[in-house]
Amino acid sequence: MAKANINDRSSIERIYDRPSFERDAAANARSKATIVHGVKILSAPDADGQVEISRASHHVAEGNPEGDTIFIPAFSLHDSTAADGNIHVGSVAPVATPPGEAADEYRSFIDDVLNAAKQGHFKSEIGRGEERLKGFQGG
Repeated sequence: MAKANINDRSSIERIYDRPSFERDAAANARSKATIVHGVKILSAPDADGQVEISRASHHVAEGNPEGDTIFIPAFSLHDSTAADGNIHVGSVAPVATPPGEAADEYRSFIDDVLNAAKQGHFKSEIGRGEERLKGFQGG
């Protein structure tokens, strides 16, 4: 896990560089992939805009109903978006990316990470006297 700043795009790019994105997007495009790779945002931004993020894997059937983290999978726009914009639908056959377009896809992915970090809803931390800790705890 590493610290990045939502006000400094390069801090995220240092943690998850373009070659990592391209490698993960290619792996995610495999038709029988059950594990997808990308970035996991582990914390809400603090007052200075610092968040904890890490490279991560995620099983395609895994959910996060508690909202503890946000996982953003790496997908190539050619492979993951259908004509109607529905993500995770469409061709999974490798597509030759025209020069310069890989940079645009990576830039778009980093934008998605920044937006998710800024707008994500995380549970508040549990502290002394927290309502969630009151009552019978089993036993």
